[in-house]
Amino acid sequence: MTSVSWISIGAQGARIAALVALVGLSAWAMPVKAQLGAPDVAGVRLGASATEVEQTLRALDPRFKFLKIYFAEANGKASASVAAIKAAVQQGADLRGIDWKRENGFAVYFSESTGQAYAIYRQAANPQGISIPQTEAALTAKYGPTRGLYPGIYVRNVDAAGKPSDSCGGSGFGWQGGPGGYDSKCGQALKVQFDPKAPGVAAGFQTWLLDHQLAKAALEASRAKQQAAAQEAGRKQQVSIRGNKPAL
Repeated sequence: MTSVSWISIGAQGARIAALVALVGLSAWAMPVKAQLGAPDVAGVRLGASATEVEQTLRALDPRFKFLKIYFAEANGKASASVAAIKAAVQQGADLRGIDWKRENGFAVYFSESTGQAYAIYRQAANPQGISIPQTEAALTAKYGPTRGLYPGIYVRNVDAAGKPSDSCGGSGFGWQGGPGGYDSKCGQALKVQFDPKAPGVAAGFQTWLLDHQLAKAALEASRAKQQAAAQEAGRKQQVSIRGNKPAL
């Protein structure tokens, strides 16, 4: 993938509290059978197009700085298909690296074949702290009861039939890259992990939301494209060396 454009948003505008943004419900419906209580993170929804995601993020916080990353064509040049959108409130201009002090940040990954968002990563931080019990209560109200086994980690997953699952996870991605795999038996997977700074208080949290079925379609299409490109490269190489026949 080749990144080719930056979009800077001014620092003016009202500050949006992390908890309020977290519990905002999306008005869109998700055309996938296996769903959580809500298929979005602060309104950024699974299945949305890059245009829809960008519009949602711009409305969410006018201070966001944006980085778009595009899929590469066979010739190595950037295509018109968006592979990822990264948007964050931060001091510096570099949206590529990991920065755990981002007040608010999203990395959303898209399918090249369908253009749909299939994975959403979110960072949130507040120097004054975030109430863990209040945020957990908001998560439960929005997505359903946690199935996590450890304090400070909220987990809510469903299988491919839409039933709650303890085995379907999906946090193997983050700011620097999207998911590298999927589980065909799973539906949507949500994980929220807090960064505690005091009892009941977090300095911030990270959110992972993955749709395994959309990821399956996206990654299988991507691998098929890579295999076809490799086969074509091999064919061209064979053509170029056809006349090289050493004496036997």
